[in-house]
Amino acid sequence: MSDTAKSASLCAQLMTTEVPRVSLHEAERVALDQYGLRGPIEQLDGERDLNFLIRDSRGAFVMKFVNPAEAREVTRFQTDALVYIERQGKHLPVPRVLAARTGDFEARVLIAQQALTVRAVSYLDGIPQNLGTPSVALMHELGATLAQVNLALKGFAPPAAHRYLLWDVGHAERVRPHLIFLDQAQRPLVTTLLDHYERQVKPRLSALRAQVIHNDLNPHNVILDRETGTRVAAIIDFGDALYAPLVNELGTALSYQFDADATDPLWRIKAFTAAYNAHIPLLPDELNILGDLIATRMAMAITIAQWRASLYPQNRAYILRNLSVTWRNLQGLMALPSGALTQSLIDACTPEAL
Repeated sequence: MSDTAKSASLCAQLMTTEVPRVSLHEAERVALDQYGLRGPIEQLDGERDLNFLIRDSRGAFVMKFVNPAEAREVTRFQTDALVYIERQGKHLPVPRVLAARTGDFEARVLIAQQALTVRAVSYLDGIPQNLGTPSVALMHELGATLAQVNLALKGFAPPAAHRYLLWDVGHAERVRPHLIFLDQAQRPLVTTLLDHYERQVKPRLSALRAQVIHNDLNPHNVILDRETGTRVAAIIDFGDALYAPLVNELGTALSYQFDADATDPLWRIKAFTAAYNAHIPLLPDELNILGDLIATRMAMAITIAQWRASLYPQNRAYILRNLSVTWRNLQGLMALPSGALTQSLIDACTPEAL
């Protein structure tokens, strides 16, 4: 089996392997034995991994039991990315990794005859972005924060960062086998977008600058301060991080910022892009492809969600929680005049945009 085929197989296993089965009692034991944490504990929602929140006298921490299908080197890459960011930018609002009693940033435990990797990180309190109050100021702060995270990650490129991931917009064609799970009304548009992506977008990506990126800045991974819901408190979940074209970071993040209900549905996208560009100036070739990446990522989200919902009907509501909004936003995006999105992105990056 080729390395590519092997990576694809591992990726499929990761997306189809159920989360680890760990009881609250077992989680409490691991928290105490591995990290010296003791206190109230509760299970959190998660798509691939099993997470617990534990409140100790030292603070609150999230303990993650990693999906057993995840390659050890990839898990280590995700942990090391958080440690690297902390060392490069201590001011950045990302989780801090808690070392185990052994001094390592990961622990290995045996539960029900299954060896599992565990990571504990600081819990950053707040509410997800979708429950906060949208504003231009918030978009400016979020765009600036993501740019600073990217700047902190620059120069960090371990071999495991070059990973096969279904959620990689740089390889959107990988979702084609799952188009059969789309609603009949959705399939023509998604197919057209993937066709355009393969002909006009993908061939241009290899010439663009690349580095390790977060790769999943959706509203559930953006935490706002609980009191006002107007400021960025944290960027969490580096589980989809990988080495990719830098512009893919924005394509992914901005796919969640279209506002179909607004008079100007691009207002969030423009404010976010302007702030990001102020820290990391976007190049013409990146701006000319960014709009296509936004639409492609939306199409991927619609496809992957419905495929996974078919695999886990008992978790269908959680998996499809964003589907109707994403489909409506994609339809609204595609209804814009040709070239409007790209021109708006270019205009947002002019000096007076902020």
